[in-house]
Amino acid sequence: MTNPLTPVGDALRRMPRWIYVVAALLLAIVFPLLEQAGLMETLWLRVGTRTLVYVLLAVGLNLVLGETGLLHLGYIAFFAVGAYTAAILSSPRLGYHWNFWAIVAIATALAMFVGFLLSFPTLRLRGDYLAIVTLAFGEITRITFNNWESVTNGPGGIPGIYPPNIFGWLVDKPIEFYYLLLAIVVIAVALVNNIKSSRIGRAWNALREDEIAANHASVHSTRAKMLAVVMSSGIAGLAGAIFAYYQQFINPTYFLFMQSTIVVCMVVLGGMGSIPGAIVGAIMLDTTPEIIRQTFTKWLPGALGSDFLPGVQQAIQTDFDRYRMLIFGLIIVLMVIFRPEGLIPNSLWRREQHEDDPREQEHTRQRLFDFEEGHQDLEV
Repeated sequence: MTNPLTPVGDALRRMPRWIYVVAALLLAIVFPLLEQAGLMETLWLRVGTRTLVYVLLAVGLNLVLGETGLLHLGYIAFFAVGAYTAAILSSPRLGYHWNFWAIVAIATALAMFVGFLLSFPTLRLRGDYLAIVTLAFGEITRITFNNWESVTNGPGGIPGIYPPNIFGWLVDKPIEFYYLLLAIVVIAVALVNNIKSSRIGRAWNALREDEIAANHASVHSTRAKMLAVVMSSGIAGLAGAIFAYYQQFINPTYFLFMQSTIVVCMVVLGGMGSIPGAIVGAIMLDTTPEIIRQTFTKWLPGALGSDFLPGVQQAIQTDFDRYRMLIFGLIIVLMVIFRPEGLIPNSLWRREQHEDDPREQEHTRQRLFDFEEGHQDLEV
């Protein structure tokens, strides 16, 4: 029986990619206007602004995890470097109030420099060893900021971060931060997409598939990996600086190991090696907890009565953070089972996940051959 949705799916796949890009950009531009028109709570505008920060992080990590195949579990450390740089240079804590552009440039450059320093001793490692070392680096960075009280104020954090001033435009409202972040995301995605389509991007993909073969094809593996780490670190540092401006307060609890895990989940869920996948994965994982919270504490009680599932409502309201990672885990497990290549996978990853190995096909044919009668019972 023919699936009636098949022609629709085929038509969507045949549509030019630029149509999806324009539609997504228009939707992103219109989204905060719903709050201005009174059709949406300010809460969702804040969620959308935070989601754009995670989109930047996911796009940056995708360079390392998706394009190059390096499992980096300390990525949030570069985010912390950018955030603390902005907080220290633009807050009453040490009496500095530097220019916005100078701070963004310094935060990005400093995060890239830290990524460069990390690359030297770690990029010769592979697999689990690289993951363990980068995990330790992330924790060391957080503990350093936590204990460096003379500069970072330790666990007390840095409050009162001045809002950015961009050519006389004081960015101090949620909608203004949203559009600032949206512009940065568009620029970062365009830059990463161009690099991905270049010779450098192909070298990263070659290393991911087979490092030995890539080396024999004149790809300098250490140099290519270092470039991926440095570029992704710069994107994380930029995201951290804007995040600090938006929050107007930071402390070490924003940069726990769990945040690195969440960004990794975003890349895996969306589709490793896919920029649209990283964006969709970030949007889904960052908005899902709030959607679940609003569903059980507001939307369903409003429709079915305030006493709807009182135990569940209380758990959602008081202990939801305990269940959030359980929800993330279930989503990732379901994705691995039903769609291992991700929501919007890279074409190469899709072929890898669904292509049959010719050696396995030949082995199957041999097993299905009836030697007594001298003919094949089944062709596969």
